[in-house]
Amino acid sequence: MRFMARKGHSLIVRRLNAPTFWRIPRKQYEYAAKPKPGPHPATNCFTIVYVLRDLLKVARTLAEAKIILNHGGVMVDGKIRKNPHFPVGLMDIIEIPGLGKAYRVLPDPLYNLKLSEVTEDTKYKLCKIVNKSTQRGGIVQLNMHDGKNLIVKTDDANAVYHTNDAVKIDVNSNEIADHIPMKEGMIAIVHAGINNGRMGKITKITRILKNDVATLDDKGTTFETRLEYVFVLGSGKPAIALGT
Repeated sequence: MRFMARKGHSLIVRRLNAPTFWRIPRKQYEYAAKPKPGPHPATNCFTIVYVLRDLLKVARTLAEAKIILNHGGVMVDGKIRKNPHFPVGLMDIIEIPGLGKAYRVLPDPLYNLKLSEVTEDTKYKLCKIVNKSTQRGGIVQLNMHDGKNLIVKTDDANAVYHTNDAVKIDVNSNEIADHIPMKEGMIAIVHAGINNGRMGKITKITRILKNDVATLDDKGTTFETRLEYVFVLGSGKPAIALGT
């Protein structure tokens, strides 16, 4: 007798093997919901059900979380999401209309990622340009950290937009509202490495061997990190509300 092998992505993970920043009981239950492939890497995101049940305590069980999702009770970046395994990650905006609350996912020095409650700028999101390419006709495509691909048709787009820059996006129209270049003097936050979650002003950008290194000033204390770990936020102050 021949059996057909299971195909597709596993939607569960043993709790003992789950990422450490998932603040879940390791021995109370055997499995936890695993993020489906999507805009964020599985090693650096939350599932919606985890946010509802374990972080916000809106639901007590997976079944209750599914009921909330099936009734359109959660929006991510302005869109209703009903899949409990949908991944949410860096800079995503999570809205719960029933509670009248919104949260932004930010780097955290202790737990890697955290939810920060916001009351303004919920229609805007910052995206980091991780790559760009020139398409036929001179059209420039910008590839963002959250999987978005934006087409920029201005004549000088290739000269204006650079890797590691950030753009402020209207989540409803998916249009660019502002461009934030990666350069000295800008406010930025670190989203990876041992300085994850630290914010400060970029004082210097240098190249050491084959790596670009940024020096940041965090309230008088300077530290260095790889430029690719830096998420530029704005000039003088962040271009969006980061919440509390």
